[in-house]
Amino acid sequence: MDLDLIKLLEQTGFTEKEARVYLALLELGQGDVSDIAKLSNLKRSIIYVLLEGLAKRDYVSELPNKKINTFQALDPSLILRQIQTTAKNFSELLPLFKTLHNKGKNRPKITYYESREGIWKIYEEMAITDNPFYISSYSSLEKYFPNAIQTWIDADKEKAIPDGYHLIPNNPENIAVGKRFKEAHQRVRVLPNTDDFDMDFTVFGNKLAITSLEDEPFIVVIESESLIKSIRPIFEIAWKSGKEVA
Repeated sequence: MDLDLIKLLEQTGFTEKEARVYLALLELGQGDVSDIAKLSNLKRSIIYVLLEGLAKRDYVSELPNKKINTFQALDPSLILRQIQTTAKNFSELLPLFKTLHNKGKNRPKITYYESREGIWKIYEEMAITDNPFYISSYSSLEKYFPNAIQTWIDADKEKAIPDGYHLIPNNPENIAVGKRFKEAHQRVRVLPNTDDFDMDFTVFGNKLAITSLEDEPFIVVIESESLIKSIRPIFEIAWKSGKEVA
């Protein structure tokens, strides 16, 4: 097995054993655990665990309708695309990271999530915070988390969720969602000269969340009292420029 390829995969986030399993499947085209074990020189028991982790990251898949569990490696170009997407996302947020760079006890805490579970966990936290402030394209949220908005609205009707501020883009789909929030006693306004957002922004508690729900979803959460004190007035200015949902 090519050690240079193993090292390259390790640089992209694979463990050494994951790289061996992935390369074995690439060479095989498709194979079961016994086939993989022969090429990778790994024990069958650990291969099952490694395959599960690789499948969760969409690097391998199990073939359907096989008597024996059979797997195949997905196109290596997908690895390159993920690296390029992560680099692009980081590049877009780099100016914000630089403005937050400081020393001592006031250094902000920054967390980053790409998984569906991680992103939804943050949205649940937003929803139970007093007076969260959203600048969001809810049509994107609904596509990524079907029925999520209705769950929020139903909970709010039962007064389980505090009031929030919602600034939404000026398009029919988002306005329709905005009306549903307004019926649930949330405060909703439309930004008149904006038909959609590439990213969503939310201030909740002492945190700022920056979210993209496009092809490669992610959320960055920055926890900083001083940042929120500085940025919330900007949100309030945007709010004043919004128009009430009819």
